[in-house]
Amino acid sequence: MRKRNRAKVSTTLVVLLMGFSLVACGSSAPALQPSVNNTKETSPAPEQKPEERDVIEAEGILTGWADPHTVEIRVKDKAMSFQVGEDMQKLLDDIDDEDSVRFKYVEKAVDASTKQLVLTGITKIASEDGDKTGTGAGNIVTSDRAKTSELEVTVEGITEKRPVTLAQAKGYSLYIFEPMAFDAKDHELTMKIDPRYKVEIEKLPSDFNLDYLKMDAKEELSEVGEVKELTPEQLSNGPMKDARLFMMSQNGKKTQYFIVKELDGNGFIFHIDAPVGEPSEGFLPMVYASVNSIMNE
Repeated sequence: MRKRNRAKVSTTLVVLLMGFSLVACGSSAPALQPSVNNTKETSPAPEQKPEERDVIEAEGILTGWADPHTVEIRVKDKAMSFQVGEDMQKLLDDIDDEDSVRFKYVEKAVDASTKQLVLTGITKIASEDGDKTGTGAGNIVTSDRAKTSELEVTVEGITEKRPVTLAQAKGYSLYIFEPMAFDAKDHELTMKIDPRYKVEIEKLPSDFNLDYLKMDAKEELSEVGEVKELTPEQLSNGPMKDARLFMMSQNGKKTQYFIVKELDGNGFIFHIDAPVGEPSEGFLPMVYASVNSIMNE
């Protein structure tokens, strides 16, 4: 009895051990087979930033804006254009055209043959003797031109020579008549008795685009009335016969002008407001004579 029972027990143990072995083999089998989707996933390589050279520092003269995102700086008599981001535009708010500046920029490669200059910092260089700009009689001027002179002007059909005084702003000078006042900081010429009669003078960069300016003029003048452009033939016998662009608009209250004149490679825009009234008879003839006397400094 005891041997038989032992045999049964032994047999049972053998069966159980064989069962465990089979189960173990069954559970380990998948580990020996490579998974169908066992491809190792790799993270994409980080995007490479465009190659940038080191920051370059330089000094020059701020010429002006070529467009809302491009400013021109003259470095050693060479005009250079720089892209300006929104953060840089704030730094330029307190810097006027023709101010001396110290600035930083980087070169970005657009393609194999083109580089883009991007402004990264700019500060105004204070002049040692301060800003010596004239606003009319009695003000200090730095130009070599005579401080007083005479200009010919035609008012109400009468042509005569009238005394004028030299005034200077950053980058240019001009002669003004006694009834006029000139604000060199704001580049604004006005009638003393009524400052609504005014001329805003804007100096352009050397690479200004006349077609773009014409679009700007249409947008600016359309707020007043229908925009008209005078042809060279229409200007040929007038005081602004050498204007590169002469556009105007008017309504019952005023006439507004957008005039572009070029002098020695530099362009100027004259934004003129001439309200309807008695002073308007002498205002425009004096304005034309004054702006035609402008010289680069």
